[in-house]
Amino acid sequence: MDTTPSDGQAERHDPGGVFRADLPAGLTSARQARSAVRQALAAWGMDDPSGDAELLASELVANAAEHAGTPVGLALRRHTGPAGERGITCEVTDTSPSLPQPRQAKPDDERGRGLGIVTALATASGVRTESAGKTSWFTLALRDRQEATTQPGRQAEPEAEAGA
Repeated sequence: MDTTPSDGQAERHDPGGVFRADLPAGLTSARQARSAVRQALAAWGMDDPSGDAELLASELVANAAEHAGTPVGLALRRHTGPAGERGITCEVTDTSPSLPQPRQAKPDDERGRGLGIVTALATASGVRTESAGKTSWFTLALRDRQEATTQPGRQAEPEAEAGA
């Protein structure tokens, strides 16, 4: 299914478990990435109570938008690991040949922690070069929504809406 939301973000979600979004290089790209992650996880019935998937995707997209300065491709794939655990792989592609350089941020620095956060929270992460740029990626284990909201012998309760 192809949709184009009012913010100009082109999204494609296919039944095979891949969600793609083309994001502009700009200040709104990280916010749009978080929205795309929420949409994909909801469509797949997966839960991310910690918000790690949104955080990590927005970090990679923000880095790509800032340093490449070109539109950014976001691809989310759901998968099942060897032990049956469900998760996602997030790939962020840009056209810059420059590879991300991790930094050691000082305590007062407002920037420079993104790649460290990705490395610390993701199951795995990395960067691969492409013929026209690079793809930064991470994998993250997640739970099924039903599994996250039920306990043995107890029915799931609907979540309350904000402000309710």
